[in-house]
Amino acid sequence: MATTLMVDLSPYLASASRIFLAPNTSDQELVDRAKKRLAENGIQQDRIEINYDMQMLGTGDLYISYDPPDLVVRVVYEKKPSGIVKMKSAAMIRL
Repeated sequence: MATTLMVDLSPYLASASRIFLAPNTSDQELVDRAKKRLAENGIQQDRIEINYDMQMLGTGDLYISYDPPDLVVRVVYEKKPSGIVKMKSAAMIRL
């Protein structure tokens, strides 16, 4: 999957009730830059939650992690009764 600056995330945003950002850092400047970059890609900043608990996600939700130098956007496609959350990569956005 190629890394880009701009990605059309609208197909995923319509079904996402939760959008988690798991930045894996306490660097507030990096978190702010990540939120700004996600906003440039169509995700409203007020919908983004800083959260690492994937168990809270449901089908269609987005989980965004920071894998330097990219933000990796994953969409939940299945949540098993056992609690296992299955995700697929939807985009990689250069931070």
